Amino acid sequence: MTYYQIIFRQDAMQAPGEVIGLSENCDDEGCAYSPVVLFTTQNGTTAYYHSTFSSSPPEYKVGERVTIFYKAENPEKAVISGEGGVFRFIFMGVGGVIIVASLLFFASNLKNSYINE
Repeated sequence: MTYYQIIFRQDAMQAPGEVIGLSENCDDEGCAYSPVVLFTTQNGTTAYYHSTFSSSPPEYKVGERVTIFYKAENPEKAVISGEGGVFRFIFMGVGGVIIVASLLFFASNLKNSYINE
């Protein structure tokens, strides 16, 4: 996700936007909310962005100002600056802990196999 956002932002336009609503996505486990952002492109066209990221509680509040990066040829293809950042750090942190623990376990087993020979 981080790589996609970096590549996307390289040739994207930037505009201020405002969260005008939250889309509610519910299932058996509860509801999650994704922001709907209204922004004006550099050529003056009003556009809406419906985020694909959802969270519970909502990451954004209605009325909150955000920065949008969008494609000039298709303004609905956009991302909110920093969107999903908290989740990326959580997943990277958990993944990092798992990798370190796995390497320590592997090193311990390797050491024990050489000692027992």
